[in-house]
Amino acid sequence: MLPLRICIRTAMTTVRHTLIDPVPEMQATGPEPAQPITGAITRRSELRAGFALQGGRTVMIDRYYSAPLRFSRSFRPHGGGNGLCVYTSDVSPGVLNGDVYHSEWHLGEGTHVMLSSTSATRLHPTPSLPSSVKHHFTLEQGAVLEYFPEGVIPFKGSSSTLTTRFDLRENAVLAYADIWAAGRVHRGELFQFQRYDSLTDIRLGKQIVVWDRFGLAPERDDPTESAALMHYTHTAALWMIAPGLGSAELELVRQRLPHGSRILVGASMLAGGIGVRMLGMAAWELQEQCLLLWNAVRPVLLGSEMPPFRK
Repeated sequence: MLPLRICIRTAMTTVRHTLIDPVPEMQATGPEPAQPITGAITRRSELRAGFALQGGRTVMIDRYYSAPLRFSRSFRPHGGGNGLCVYTSDVSPGVLNGDVYHSEWHLGEGTHVMLSSTSATRLHPTPSLPSSVKHHFTLEQGAVLEYFPEGVIPFKGSSSTLTTRFDLRENAVLAYADIWAAGRVHRGELFQFQRYDSLTDIRLGKQIVVWDRFGLAPERDDPTESAALMHYTHTAALWMIAPGLGSAELELVRQRLPHGSRILVGASMLAGGIGVRMLGMAAWELQEQCLLLWNAVRPVLLGSEMPPFRK
């Protein structure tokens, strides 16, 4: 039996920078923020996890985290199988001025992980230092990852980047739902952030399957004039990568696409999977649609629909 290695560090790593103008300037090229020239104290929080098969079931064999990121809980899904459900959480109010979050995930051969978060990624104001969140997933041969996190919410005055990369080996399966809101919509805080940049990078071996970049600086780029957003306040992308996904599975997805004015959606083939893009007016509606569309093809790939996340 493989040993479980656990490392928990509660002290936060801090770095002090020199004072500068309180409004940082983000570079327009690339998902990385410009080097900070400000004077706040930054937090670096890390989370790492490794998974392997033991006795025909997926187990976590290695984990590490430093506050405020942490593992919230893990459990077996109903209905058996070899999968493991894992929740992560942020015990702070959210991603604050100058924060750097980084997570690293390794799924061993044949493992199956269903991953979610207990709350949205809340990007707080950054008066002196931009913040960044980075996730990196490695899926070995035949591994399965179903990643359905809560959405991303950039607050008024925030300047942030979010980078998510997946490296898939042969016969790996990935379902990833990426949901974004234009601010705290229920408070009337629409498009009041300074800048938001995101990148989703999915690679199957050496082949780039998805390279999806999004950047918006509302003071410079008027969101109401954007053909990418129109009058909608939320976006979602569902990336489904698996061997054997083809036109028949795409038709299954298209049969379940919603109709009506609240959600605008389209689905198309990728080099190795299916991609779905959505515009909407509420995060929960897009979350439901992502799960519904994934369950259109999941029985074909994994033999059953996905059990609901209970939080």
